[in-house]
Amino acid sequence: MNLLPGDVILIQIHFHQASGSKVRPAAVLLDSGDDDFVAVPITSRARHAEFELAICDWQAAGLNVPSVVRLHKPGVLSKKEILRPLGRLSEADKGQFFNLLCRAYCLK
Repeated sequence: MNLLPGDVILIQIHFHQASGSKVRPAAVLLDSGDDDFVAVPITSRARHAEFELAICDWQAAGLNVPSVVRLHKPGVLSKKEILRPLGRLSEADKGQFFNLLCRAYCLK
């Protein structure tokens, strides 16, 4: 499975410090073509953090409720844990996604 930046997927997230897991949506940042990829979590619980982005077109992204992307919390995830694709960020949301991503991580 090849993933593109801005793809929204549903994935099984395993806890690191406890047993168990949860099913969560995530937005893809990078897929280099191997067995894992880099993504950021999507949540409906906004904390209004500096690097949190409200998804305006959340329904087009395949989400059930208004949600935010937490760009400051990337992780490397296994493609084996993907349950299904949900959708894609709209072009408008993707533009804001990459602008905020660059603000967070691009060196000046």
